[in-house]
Amino acid sequence: MSRILAASSAAVLLLPALASGHDFWGEPAGGALLFRYGHRGGEALPLDAAKVERIRCARAGEPAIDLRPRATATDREVRLESRCAAVSAFLHAGFYSLTPDGEVNRPRDEVKDAVRSWESRQFAKWIDPAAPGSTGPLGDELEIVPVTDLRAARAGDKATFRVLLDGEPFAGATVAVGHRALGETDGKGEVRIRIRTPDVESVSASVRRPLRSPKADALVLEASLTFPVAR
Repeated sequence: MSRILAASSAAVLLLPALASGHDFWGEPAGGALLFRYGHRGGEALPLDAAKVERIRCARAGEPAIDLRPRATATDREVRLESRCAAVSAFLHAGFYSLTPDGEVNRPRDEVKDAVRSWESRQFAKWIDPAAPGSTGPLGDELEIVPVTDLRAARAGDKATFRVLLDGEPFAGATVAVGHRALGETDGKGEVRIRIRTPDVESVSASVRRPLRSPKADALVLEASLTFPVAR
């Protein structure tokens, strides 16, 4: 079988969906990098920093290293005072169950009358396209990497992105900007979309896989890629 994972040939990789309706993203602030949760452009929601398990930092000519022990946190963000060409964070949001009374952040085996349940893993990556070594993969379970050279990409231009699942191009991932689904990745794991914002853009991808577990019916993976837009 081809190393390119095709949705049409693997039913377990169908039906991408958002786990919680909230984004996890990274963005620069002065000389620091901030990771936040909620809706980018709006008010950040509370973030349990203990669930941010890893922060990988990549610099030119060096392997990515985990700088999570150096990060500091408030109740709404995790802050890394370090300069990186690319940096990604992993938020293990845990298990969610949908009940007739609404959604709860608990596994199926702890909830009565659960309609469906899922485990949520979210990956947030920020890159500086002008920095050497910024555009390659960092090794996240689900990851977005640019195919287009983003150094000259401006608002209104189209750019191509590739979605990797376990390091392999993934066909059938849902790709969105601002919670608006814009398409699915093709057989090469790629999608071409228009850059919409003039300062900083954030692209997200989601994949849903079934689980055979008393805790959840599915594993939902989400990834975001945030980058400055050329002017």
